Amino acid sequence: MKIMLFLLLFFSSFVWAQEAYVPGASYDPAVPKPSDILGYRIGERFTDYRGLELVIDVLVRSSGRIKRVVYGESNEHRPLQLLIISSPENLANIEHIRTENLRLTDQRRLSSPDRQKITAESPGIVWFSYGVHGNESSSPEAAMMTAYQLCAGTDPHTKALLDSLVILIDPNVNPDGRERYVRWINGTLGREPNPNPDAAEHHEPWPGGRTNHYYFDLNRDWSWLTQKETRARIALYRQWMPHTHVDFHEMGYRSSYFFFPAAVPLHEAFPEEVRKWGAIYGRGNAEALDRFGSPYYTEEYFDLFYPGYGDSWPTFNGAIGMTYEQAGHSMGGVAIRKPSGALLTLEERARNHFLTGMATLSTTLGHRRERLNDFSRFWESALRLSSRYKAFVIPEGSDPGRTARLATLLHLQGIEVHRLTDPLRTDAQKFFSGKSARTEFPAGTYFVSLAQPQSRLVKALLEPEAAAKDTFFYDVSAWSLPVAYGLTAYTTDAPLPSSAAKLSEPPVVSGRVTGGTARVAYLIPWERDASVRVAGFLMRHGVNLSYAAKSFGTSGRIFRAGTLIAFVTSNNDSLHRLINNAAETYAVDITSVHTGLTDQGIDLGSNSIRPMKNPRIAMLTDAPVSPNDYGELWFMFDREYELPFTAIRTSNLSAVDLSNYDVLLMPDGRYHGEIDSGLVAEIRRWVSRGGILIGIENGARFLTKNQSGLTSVLLETDRKDGEKSKEETEEEKKKQEVVKRQTVREKEESDRLARIPGTVFKALVDTTHVIGFGYDREVYVFKGDGPSLVLSEKAHSVVRFAPGSGSVSGYASKERAQKVADSGYLMDFPLGQGHVVIAAENMTFRMFWTGHQRMLLNAIFFLPDAD
Repeated sequence: MKIMLFLLLFFSSFVWAQEAYVPGASYDPAVPKPSDILGYRIGERFTDYRGLELVIDVLVRSSGRIKRVVYGESNEHRPLQLLIISSPENLANIEHIRTENLRLTDQRRLSSPDRQKITAESPGIVWFSYGVHGNESSSPEAAMMTAYQLCAGTDPHTKALLDSLVILIDPNVNPDGRERYVRWINGTLGREPNPNPDAAEHHEPWPGGRTNHYYFDLNRDWSWLTQKETRARIALYRQWMPHTHVDFHEMGYRSSYFFFPAAVPLHEAFPEEVRKWGAIYGRGNAEALDRFGSPYYTEEYFDLFYPGYGDSWPTFNGAIGMTYEQAGHSMGGVAIRKPSGALLTLEERARNHFLTGMATLSTTLGHRRERLNDFSRFWESALRLSSRYKAFVIPEGSDPGRTARLATLLHLQGIEVHRLTDPLRTDAQKFFSGKSARTEFPAGTYFVSLAQPQSRLVKALLEPEAAAKDTFFYDVSAWSLPVAYGLTAYTTDAPLPSSAAKLSEPPVVSGRVTGGTARVAYLIPWERDASVRVAGFLMRHGVNLSYAAKSFGTSGRIFRAGTLIAFVTSNNDSLHRLINNAAETYAVDITSVHTGLTDQGIDLGSNSIRPMKNPRIAMLTDAPVSPNDYGELWFMFDREYELPFTAIRTSNLSAVDLSNYDVLLMPDGRYHGEIDSGLVAEIRRWVSRGGILIGIENGARFLTKNQSGLTSVLLETDRKDGEKSKEETEEEKKKQEVVKRQTVREKEESDRLARIPGTVFKALVDTTHVIGFGYDREVYVFKGDGPSLVLSEKAHSVVRFAPGSGSVSGYASKERAQKVADSGYLMDFPLGQGHVVIAAENMTFRMFWTGHQRMLLNAIFFLPDAD
């Protein structure tokens, strides 16, 4: 009752003088207000990173309630920081509070009396994340408001919050993206904001401020840890394991405010308490916003299924993770007129996030003991999680480095991973095989048991199929990490072998040269991802490389097509040193051979041994290219494989001499209408003279017959009635008759069910084509909602979706699955002396889907001069 009385006074007074935050309450005069530090009231303009840091610096110096931890830095070298705010007494005892809370996360090592003592006496721990999307700009402003209230407020309720809670505030999760947005908007604004949605200040330029330096969406990276900001944040998060986590966002300016309960689907691994707490926190937020008559909604659109969000990943780690969405986003500016005529201001947006943040703290205070008890039960029940199997088994396979990367990813998230020290023979079911068989696993195989505290996260990240009762997905519907990494994996009911060794740190993979100093050549297997880095390293140092277009056997092993060969006679004496350096640096085993005569297959003097060109790579960037897809390729080349490329603005392509490049990549983008027929003709001439043009997703679709006409390849949606089977034509007519009689709601439902939200399908690879080198015949690929490619006799179908098969993981309607079956995934269209490569799907999806990347790299390395 006292809490609600405070909220009534707090929120009714706030509207009259926002500058004071809580008029009528008392503040510590030694703690300056943000407006005194910045020289303007929060909401009057956007605060740049320098201003945000300045406010934090002053709060840290002037208040005894706050500590700051710098936990990393962004790609552009801005500090990543966490504010720890509580009473001075709690701060003096903060390490004890933190470590006692961590004891709750492993119930195997905690007695019942200790558990009860911790949940009864420990403060609640609440973590607020602001600004993960840089152009959702109101939340870092709200972070300053919240931090000031907690550092300076001397009213009884603020003191009660500090006495019973530890509040962790990350004021700017994505400083690089926010600074990109803020610098643009502050440079665009005039003396007064223009609320007309048509005004330039409501339309940020490419790539926008949403993403980080490499244009990654950090809110979809929590489980994959591809970005340095995410890795640093997860490492710190795991040192605290808060009970409640709120991720503050913005959505389109026409909307209102969203808070939990979440929409369906919720992942099946979540306990029922997740729904309960969504409703509890939702009621607290509703009461806060109702004081102002601010509209809001719950249980729509934003689900809790995909594990990589700032709400779902914390929930898999015992917290109640929630997304709060305020209307505004990049179009909001300082002020914008909504269709209703209402004026939405930055000040109001920041205020609403401040209100719900404070309401969340008040709700946690009022339910502290219950929240800690449920947090404790989450970890206790995880040890007896019901599942169809007991463990995942992942052999090292042909690329130990890639398997080690997966094990490292799991280890960094607190998942217990073991390795077999002895061979294990047990019943196991290979992913998607549908049957169990007696299987021999060698020593070194990774074994991940569900009998551990992180069983829910293990299940979510590794299971071959994520089950969902609902078919609306805010994001993708499939992501199994072994599948994404292109690994062979198994489920088993076998218990953890007693001899298996638990990883105490990420596994280390080493490489060496076997066979001593070569007299003829060094052989570098292409199956390993790190071999790409070896190739780049050697070519940067002037080493001439060749590759085998067919397999051969020598030195007691089989070398598959794609094997790289460094001939001694083609290089100088530095070759031996460089080869040893590359093997050690990039952890790749390299074999030296002393004769060109092989045991089987082609010899090393065969015409099937071809010289490998150091490709000169160009890639289109800027509008109309998708920033996310360009960013993935940029990151892959720059960080993962250290391959130089030249980024060319699409608008400048007509002025570029393409003869300076061997390969041109067109990432996903809306090229139709942006690249005219004259430029298409110039690209055609360049390809016919030996250029390699690679289009991905809509970049690929632009290269089809009915768009640019560069190839004769058709999309499935391009087919005319005469090109369809009788069954297809009849089915379409039936569907048209149904649609004529559908209500608006029924049409929306039909459209939703017809989409492919991001689903795994089985595909077949032509392993004799250079793009298929290093792959097995059967692979599992990720497919989005775009139309499929129709197989063509004029193109090589390097990778095609398996005939007659539906999706193997995730959602796809039977009708869409039938259209995908036996269609093209990746096609090579020869054109003169060059090639047009059409990749219908994203091969670098969020950079955690790594299993397809070498298809793209094969095209880049092997197609130039391949014929």
